Amino acid sequence: MSHTERGRRVTLVDAPAERPPASWAGGGILAPLFAWRYPAAMNRLTVDGPGRYRALVSSLTGYAGLREDDLCDSGLWVEAAGEECRRALDWARDWGQRCEPRALAAAWPEAADRDGVWFPEVGNIRNPRLLKALRARLADQGVRTVRDRAVALDPMGRGATVVLAGGERLSAPSVLVSAGAWSSSLLSPLGVSVPLFPAKGEMLLYRLAPGRVPTIVLTENGYLIPRADGAVLAGSTLKEGDDSTHPTEEGRRKLEAMAASILPALADQAPEHHWAGVRPGCGRDWPYLGEVPGTRGVFAAVGHHRNGLVSAPASAEFLVQLMNGETPFLDPADYSLVASPS
Repeated sequence: MSHTERGRRVTLVDAPAERPPASWAGGGILAPLFAWRYPAAMNRLTVDGPGRYRALVSSLTGYAGLREDDLCDSGLWVEAAGEECRRALDWARDWGQRCEPRALAAAWPEAADRDGVWFPEVGNIRNPRLLKALRARLADQGVRTVRDRAVALDPMGRGATVVLAGGERLSAPSVLVSAGAWSSSLLSPLGVSVPLFPAKGEMLLYRLAPGRVPTIVLTENGYLIPRADGAVLAGSTLKEGDDSTHPTEEGRRKLEAMAASILPALADQAPEHHWAGVRPGCGRDWPYLGEVPGTRGVFAAVGHHRNGLVSAPASAEFLVQLMNGETPFLDPADYSLVASPS
């Protein structure tokens, strides 16, 4: 539920685009990469991600041209052998996920063969299209968008005043900070320490016949993600601490080699696009969500790193519950922010 469905007036402060949004740095897989390697705190935010997105896409279809098939029910094949395969199957059993051992060639004879596991209920979403639809829906619900950059927060007895680069000051009884890798500049003056950093990722797009790549394929070196119209994403590089958005020749070569290692036919096909984006990196494997220590009514949602998209619906529900004084469906202690040492 959005705040507007609870009768709240909402203003979104969003800086003018100086770089591609973080959504361009990810492919939209509706599961963490190798989910069994993550702690329970992250899995609680992501394990029902596919179902949450099916409901979200159903409610947003038609906004900004979003189509139901922009959520591709492709399934997810993950490279895993031996002990890694056993870990994956044990995790799936414990978290109630459908999963079975399956060699890649059994699902896709054209691909290079290797051992793995198959998650038939995990698909992918075209995240840039979803973002456009969300913006259109918010505007339709009366949410005000201010195109400026927040430079400071002045806490009040309840809530805070948001100081904008253009000089405007916006005051509200509830304020949520969610500025990606750059959130620390707003939180540090409030006495909060969060280990955030930019993390650059590069991706390629190939144009193939629809269905040529039948499933998401995840290996230790990267992944292929099919869209319904035949577009196939190859990703992604990861360079922590880099906030540049220029694609590199090194990144292109690495991704082309990875893609051809999965589908040998791609060695003879040039990608159609190559781009880079910046993720909100974090020093731990799950995000910080909750009220800022020492304030009343100032909240933060930061540090989602590579799992921002799949964990976004659950993170939003959790924060809305906290911001409205409701009983949250998760334990706030698991996600709380940390006050800086005095």
